[in-house]
Amino acid sequence: MTDVELARALERGEVPNAGFHHADHLRVACVYLSEGASVDEALARMSGTLRRFAASVGRAEKYSDRITAFWMYQMAAARAALPGADCAALLRAFPRLLHKDLIDAAAPRSADSSCDAPDRPLPRHAF
Repeated sequence: MTDVELARALERGEVPNAGFHHADHLRVACVYLSEGASVDEALARMSGTLRRFAASVGRAEKYSDRITAFWMYQMAAARAALPGADCAALLRAFPRLLHKDLIDAAAPRSADSSCDAPDRPLPRHAF
């Protein structure tokens, strides 16, 4: 399945929860970034799609604006570094993007801070 086909299947609710992994999120992010006029537009679209997906599989509480924004900005930065590259090429050039724990390394938290604290901005350059 191509990246665009995956994005359209996700939008139609045709992707099972067990079949949608981190790399698939990144593939959809690439599609939305390439189709959108801005990163903010792509982020809004990704947020809506992931909210609907999470709700459709009974896991609405798993969606996070903070995490979605982090990954969208990471993918946008990778695209800016390699203009014209497809998602597979981006992930080969920046394999750390495939590690879900990159967000933890990019935004260390103190012991008393919440994982999804809305007042805590994330760096947009963590990769």
